[in-house]
Amino acid sequence: MRLIAVLTSALMMLLTVTVQAGEAVPVPGTSWSIEPPPGFTLTRDPLTMFIHPSKAVVMVMQTPQAALKLSDLGEVGSVQGEGNNITRMDEMREVTIGGRHALFFKGHMLARNSDMMAAIIEGQGSNAMVIAAIPANAAAAVDKAAMEASLLTAIEVTQTMDQRAAALPYRFDDLAGMRIADVIVGSVAIVTDGPSNDMASTPDQPFAMVFVADAQGQSVLSAEGDGPTVRARITQEYPDAAFLGTIMRDMKQGRVLEVTYTRKDKETQKALAGIAWFRIDGSKAVMMIAQHPMSGFHYDRLLKVWDGLIVK
Repeated sequence: MRLIAVLTSALMMLLTVTVQAGEAVPVPGTSWSIEPPPGFTLTRDPLTMFIHPSKAVVMVMQTPQAALKLSDLGEVGSVQGEGNNITRMDEMREVTIGGRHALFFKGHMLARNSDMMAAIIEGQGSNAMVIAAIPANAAAAVDKAAMEASLLTAIEVTQTMDQRAAALPYRFDDLAGMRIADVIVGSVAIVTDGPSNDMASTPDQPFAMVFVADAQGQSVLSAEGDGPTVRARITQEYPDAAFLGTIMRDMKQGRVLEVTYTRKDKETQKALAGIAWFRIDGSKAVMMIAQHPMSGFHYDRLLKVWDGLIVK
């Protein structure tokens, strides 16, 4: 399942805000709230999640509203996902959460050696997937029963896209005629210019993903030192990416690392071009990964979006 792959791609973040267990907390950038488990704090760096000192996490991902079927999860004992996120499905059932139809499942992420549990909830205006990941070395430090109970407190609190975007830890001063199509796990914005919001299967539209994280004291960039990190992040998103170049550029907001690549759309086998930019902005690291059709000239337009990206 791609949802599992997306949600389990990041497990260790900081920049925390204390929250109280037992109190409903709106999840910034989404239309959902949950009551976090005891000992968990809210972070937005670079993804919005609740994190425990042991590195166990609870994350919420909003998806388009759709009917849910238990068969969509596969079968108990089957293996879902890909790469480091391959998960053995150990338990699954239909439940009701906040009066809404939902699916609940447990499993084990094999490569990460982490237990996981998740609830997918069929809301009125959107669906939510609330997932908890517990690394093996954190199992004794957290209350799994409390984590399961937390997942079952998710409630939809409808937000418009403008409201969700306003909760991002950054803003766009110039979208160059594009729009924010989605916000992933509360902190990652997806930008495009066409009618479809589906980045995974719409090769005829340009798309860009924006991430902001703590720079961890870094202030200087180099193609040699930071190029491998940026290329690895692109590969995480697009395993088939073929890299064309990694260079440093002087841009509107200072020195920027630029990585170009190509890949093929899985469904249509169309060739796509891609570009990623990475910079240090004060105490934050900013990255934008874009893909676009091979035909047409998209560089200047995407550059306007990048130059208009301001950390709050």
